[in-house]
Amino acid sequence: MKNFLILILFTQVFFNQSFSKENFPVKGEMKTRVSFWIKVYTEAGTNQVIAHDVDDLSIVYNVINTPSNRRKKRKFLRQQKVKLKNIIISIAKKNYLNLNSEENRVAKILGERTAKELYRLSRNFRFQGGLKDRYLVGLKNSYKYLDYIQSVFSKQGIPKELSYLPHVESSFNYKAYSKVGAAGIWQFMRSTGRLYKLKINYVIDERRDPIKATYAAARLLKDNYRLLGRWPLALTAYNHGPQSIKRAIKKVGSKDINQIIENYNGRRFGFASKNFYATFMATVIISKRPYIYFPQFKKPKPFLYTNLKLPKPLTISQITKALKINSNKIKDYNYDIRASVYRSNLLLPRNYRLKIPVKYENQVSAFELKLKLIKNENKGFDTERIHIVSRGENLFDISRIHRVKMRNIIHFNQIMDPSKIYPGMKIKIPGTKSKIVKVSQKNSIKHKEPAEIKVATKEETKTQDFLTGLFTKLTGEKAVSVTNTNTIPLYKTDPIIHLKKYNLDLLKVSSNIYSITVETEETLGHYSDWSLNTLRQIRRLNSLRRKGSINIGRKINIKLNDNKVHDFKLKRNEYHLSIQEDFYNNFIVSGKKVYKIRRGDSISLILKKFKIPYWLLRQYQTTQNFTDKLFVGQKIIIPEVESTNDDDVDLNED
Repeated sequence: MKNFLILILFTQVFFNQSFSKENFPVKGEMKTRVSFWIKVYTEAGTNQVIAHDVDDLSIVYNVINTPSNRRKKRKFLRQQKVKLKNIIISIAKKNYLNLNSEENRVAKILGERTAKELYRLSRNFRFQGGLKDRYLVGLKNSYKYLDYIQSVFSKQGIPKELSYLPHVESSFNYKAYSKVGAAGIWQFMRSTGRLYKLKINYVIDERRDPIKATYAAARLLKDNYRLLGRWPLALTAYNHGPQSIKRAIKKVGSKDINQIIENYNGRRFGFASKNFYATFMATVIISKRPYIYFPQFKKPKPFLYTNLKLPKPLTISQITKALKINSNKIKDYNYDIRASVYRSNLLLPRNYRLKIPVKYENQVSAFELKLKLIKNENKGFDTERIHIVSRGENLFDISRIHRVKMRNIIHFNQIMDPSKIYPGMKIKIPGTKSKIVKVSQKNSIKHKEPAEIKVATKEETKTQDFLTGLFTKLTGEKAVSVTNTNTIPLYKTDPIIHLKKYNLDLLKVSSNIYSITVETEETLGHYSDWSLNTLRQIRRLNSLRRKGSINIGRKINIKLNDNKVHDFKLKRNEYHLSIQEDFYNNFIVSGKKVYKIRRGDSISLILKKFKIPYWLLRQYQTTQNFTDKLFVGQKIIIPEVESTNDDDVDLNED
């Protein structure tokens, strides 16, 4: 406790000497909050937790060492919670008399309190994971782009201190990806990234580009500041949303951040939101003088790169082969290139600016010439393309769309049973120079079937029988029927990734007008991009107000020429597959549990509580037509998610 008081005093003195009080005020209770987060970032490691009161962060009970195994850690913390609760209740019952050593220690921390206060405190503590070692890694990583970020902020005319915000958002992990789909050091959601003109498609995700995302973050912070008038509020809005902060200001009747934290009780304004500004200020204090908190810290050498403009659309393999640069080196310099590009023949677009080590700066012109001279193998479809299966499609449909013989598709993908395809499955379409090998049980690749494939109807069974018969007729070979639901002979893909629970159908309403059902994470902007209609045209066609929102399940009409239907479906399918692929590149579903709906529950609150995306929740329900209309007592399945990345951490866990 003595060390914590010294830390508070030091924070106050240091802050007064280092910052503009007008832009970033820290006064009253905020000093205690900032000191607490400095302790979290600099004193407790990731195998430790700090037991503290939720509301009064000056009450720190102890720092506890925890098991490294996640399951053992959860069990251990449940035991510690019961133990600490019993200690506080025991102090209340004994009225501070005849306390044992541990009770006496906790009593000194709490001071003289009434029994009623003690019982309240026994229900009001939480465990905050330590972040010392992760912060040190993030501190070193920050210097990779910190000079570039501060240069952008200087040009945008916003305070330099804001360049340290990624410490809070992502710990400067350039590969950061959250359970709900926020990406990059600035943790942009797809909708927000798109709003701030970041390109997000099946090849490129500019939310992960540190420079482009920094420009977007600068504009977002400036917008928040213009709306709210104070930087503490603008920063809190980065986490909680500007409109929510406006409601908080109106409810409390003050723009003072301390007043809002102490008096606003919005349902979504939890521990993370209340402490967002404090965590930010803690990172600013630490990052300005890292040597005080990390004596062993050494500033990394400057990270330098140069840009290489692609003269034509090219694959990663073409680039690495021509330039003799390892693909891992390209990954290290170009976070915005999606993982799927490295695993397939997807093309990086013409004029894409590829970052390469600065040591090649004098060779840029020569490199551009080498890339320009690469033979365009994509002309006339000499290389394969990818088709993403939509609901209701079969191999016969796909062969007609691409004007490729069905048996060539079957052989090229080594498909043993052509009836076993599913929405979201990727089918390679052979080009004119593709090598076609006859399908055999030996060559085929077996795959796990996506979860919860429903039993085929009579009509679907007839279609499957037709396709199986057609397969035999075309190839002269007997299709092998798959009776084991754990294996499906498909091309290489992640078996968990599919679009079965999505309603991605296009229904023709009239000439060139199609009706679609709004799906999760879709916006009018997406429909505009995929259909090449303007937002104004879509709004007018659907009688939508300029600022009107759309919800999942709503019917929207889109003007679409018949010959563009496939392109629209492909882009839409790619969008939803990319969300799943990014998720499974970073997380696994380690288990599932049953949750019983309580009074006051809603889908949004459940998603926030368990930190999972809607599409994942829906995918694990037993009913095909899961909706957000819940009722008390209803049982739903909650997938339990774990990170596959040891560096992943949720810095603002409630």
